[in-house]
Formats: sequence, C-alpha cells, structure tokens
Amino acid sequence: MGSAGGAGRPAAQSRVLFVCLGNICRSPSAEAVFKDVVARAGVADQFVIDSCGTGGGSSNWYLPGGFSYHEGDPADGRMTATARGRGITLTSRSRPLTPSDLAEFDCIVGMDAANLAAIKRAAEHWRTDAAQTGAAGSTPAAPVPADYASKLCLMTDFLTSDRFRQYREVPDPYYGGQQGFDLVLDLLDDACQGLLHSIQAGQR
Repeated sequence: MGSAGGAGRPAAQSRVLFVCLGNICRSPSAEAVFKDVVARAGVADQFVIDSCGTGGGSSNWYLPGGFSYHEGDPADGRMTATARGRGITLTSRSRPLTPSDLAEFDCIVGMDAANLAAIKRAAEHWRTDAAQTGAAGSTPAAPVPADYASKLCLMTDFLTSDRFRQYREVPDPYYGGQQGFDLVLDLLDDACQGLLHSIQAGQR
C-alpha cells in the first residue's frame, strides 16, 4: 500500500486511491494494474498509488471502534492467481478508508456506485464528528476537506473501448466463477489506461 504521509512529495506527483467493498478483489487489482500501466509508460515516479475498502460489508466500519471485514488480509487467492497469469502481482493487504485518505489523495476511484455512496456516508460522518470535536475545543486528527466529493469518480468513467461501453461498474467477482475475475482485469486494463490519459491531460 502507498504511504499516507506527504513529506517529501514531488510537486508533480499525483496520488490515486482505488476503493471497493472489501479491498481484496477489485481495488487491489486496480492498484496493481495501474502501477503496471504507469511503469510501462515510464511515469511511475509521478504517482503514489494505493487501495482500500469500505468495510467489506460491516455497517460500522467508519465509526469509532468499528469493524472492517478482511482488514489485514491479502488479496483473494483467485484474484491473485488470475492477475498473476497476466503478469500482474497483487501485494497489498486490505485496509479500510480513513479520513486522511480523503485529504491526501487527489483522485479517489470507486469500483461501483455503492462504493462511492459508502465513501460519502463515512466522509459526512467524519466531517460532522470533526466539527463537534472542534466545537468542544479539540483539534480533529484528520479533517476531511470540504471539497472531498470533487475527488471521487468511478473506474468505469475511464473505459475507452467500445467493447466495454455497457459497463457502469466493475462487477464484484467474489461470489462468481473464473469469468468474473477475468472480466475485472479486462475492465481494469482498459480503464487504467484511460485514467492515466485523463490525469496527464489535466482532467483529473
């Protein structure tokens, strides 16, 4: 996973965070695929790339003392094996989104609309909690910026091939068969190329 700290960050460096439900299938694959894309483009040093989840199905993951399924786990073995067959190595371990992610990353990419809704729900809770903490005289540890929503987008926003035009989300392959894992990588390979082009064009 990428570092959360910003010290020593080059001025031109872009920070990209991929988000899915449990951070064991889609978002770690997006992280690895995008790392491969920028490396092949010769611009890896211009990016910090990470991934995280929105609790893996736990309703209280963003609350104090909340629980996040899969936290600390490596990527799903089926996803890892499928990616390895394409020369992509998944190395991240699952973690939940944090308030500091919303402040420190420039582009936060959800795999589906439910992911974006979960991010917004957590962000609004953290913003409200921070305001209440500030009113009590304490300084919040990681304030969420007011413009955080402008950083959010869907992975499928960056698809470029007509072959994938019908997809509005990257489907969760967790409960499906091998075809689902192959589809995830097909979509990510195309969309990560489009994401890089969008960032380089100043559109993200």
